[in-house]
Amino acid sequence: MTSMRSHSRRGNAIIEFALGWSVLWLLFSGVYQFGYAFYIYNSLLTSVANAAELGSKLDYDTAHPSAYTTSLTNMVLYGDTIAGTNTLVPHLTSSNVSVNVTLNNGMPMDLTISISNYQLDAIFKQFTFNGKPRATTVYAGKVICTGC
Repeated sequence: MTSMRSHSRRGNAIIEFALGWSVLWLLFSGVYQFGYAFYIYNSLLTSVANAAELGSKLDYDTAHPSAYTTSLTNMVLYGDTIAGTNTLVPHLTSSNVSVNVTLNNGMPMDLTISISNYQLDAIFKQFTFNGKPRATTVYAGKVICTGC
């Protein structure tokens, strides 16, 4: 009689393990996805904040404003003002980085750097960052007028 009970218990243990493992796997996958999304968002936030800090001190040439915005875009993408090969955040492109300089009589007053239309593919869901993270700083650098 006891050997018959042990056979039926072994089958129950396998079924309980399979059900428990599937619930635990879903739980761990969800925690991983949530943590990975926060990690990427934090990396984006750090990149944008560092670029905004640099942009507030970087020289602004009124004849070549695109060089200024390109340097800040590269700072967000690569962590340096010079373009590199590997971005700090996967699949982030220059089209996702927005650099807006507020001018007053041709002189920069402040700048805003933000991320737009960046899609993060997680395990179960796709997150889209649009307009965030964003950093705004007052311009305190030197203005150069090479075309004047």
